[in-house]
Formats: sequence, structure tokens, C-alpha cells
Amino acid sequence: MLFLAISLRYFVENFREDISEKKREIDFVNSFKNDLNNDIKELDVLISRRKQREIQIDSIYFIFKNNKFNDFSNDLYFYARYLPRPPRFFANNASIDQLKNSGSLTLIKNQKVIDTLLDYNDNFIFIDYIREREEYLVRRIFDQINIIFDPYVFDKMTVYDIEFTKPKGKVEMNYLDIKTNKTFLSNLQYLKTVNKAQLGWFIEHRRRAVNIFNFLDSIY
Repeated sequence: MLFLAISLRYFVENFREDISEKKREIDFVNSFKNDLNNDIKELDVLISRRKQREIQIDSIYFIFKNNKFNDFSNDLYFYARYLPRPPRFFANNASIDQLKNSGSLTLIKNQKVIDTLLDYNDNFIFIDYIREREEYLVRRIFDQINIIFDPYVFDKMTVYDIEFTKPKGKVEMNYLDIKTNKTFLSNLQYLKTVNKAQLGWFIEHRRRAVNIFNFLDSIY
């Protein structure tokens, strides 16, 4: 009888522990799914802004190429003011970071789920590389922006941190320096290429996030 009582207690304790770990596993997965949802929503906004940025860059290039400064100087100031402010993606990865840092990956019993979560998290290494490249190009193009555009006009355009209004009335700009213009357009072309890379990554990462969400939803 004593042996049976001890065995029963052991069984009950293990059963309770299994239930507790299963609950923690589900809680984590739900938290990660919430992070994925937030990523998807943020990426929807960023994809739209990156497409708009591509239009702005193409418009600047068109104005310079066709010497339309007098016709579109206000638009040019507006588009150029956003060049140093590329839309950035910051992942909502608090759940996976917490799980990795606490050494609690053993909570997840399905190895495919573990591999999927880690692969999603590791994918940010690539976007960090592109972000660094873009920041470098932005620093380079600042030199030409400071020559071509009037900082007093930029100052009047500022609404708050990252939003600007199009200048009204006649605005002046220094567009006669051919060497500066060529350097500016060269850097602009590089920015356009990086923007395309960012846009493509955002679209692909959103697709990945949706697929992972649906995968987790089918298991838990």
C-alpha cells in the first residue's frame, strides 16, 4: 500500500508538471503569435511607405534628368526632405528572445516548431545588413542635399519629427552645380536599389510571418 501511495503521488506530481509545462508552452506560442500579428501590421504600413518612397525617388530623378526645377521645385523639396528618413522595420521579437535567453526552448516539444521560430528570428540578420548599407548611403547624400537645397525652406516644412509639408510659394535651389548634381543622382540611384531590396524583403518577410502564424495555428 505504501508503495502504491508513493507511486500515485509521483504520478500525480508528474501529471501536474506536464500540465504546467504544456500551459507555459501554449502561453509562449500565443505570445509569439501576437508578435507575428504585430509584425504583419507593421509590415503592411512599411510596404506602403517603401512603395511611396520609390515613387518619390523616381520623381526626383525625373525632375533632374529633364531639368524641370522651376516647374516642380516645391515637389522636389518635399520629396528630397524624406530621403534621409527611410521607413525602418523593428521586429516584435520579445517572446523568442525571452525564450532563448532563459534557456526554455525545451518547453517546445515539436522540433519543427522550434526550427521555424529560430529561422524566423535569424532572418533579421540580413535586414540589419541592408539597413546599415542604407544608413551609409543616406550619410553620403546629405553632402549634396546641403548644397542643392535651402535649409531655411526645410525648416519651414517640418511638422513634427518625421512628417513634413510641401513648401508654398516660390522656393530657390542651387541646381547649377553639375558635379554635385551627378554625385547626388548617383547616390540617389544607390538609394533606389537599396529601397527595392528593403521592399522585397518586407514583402517576403510578411509572407513568412503569415505562413508561420497559420502553421502555429494549425498545431496549437
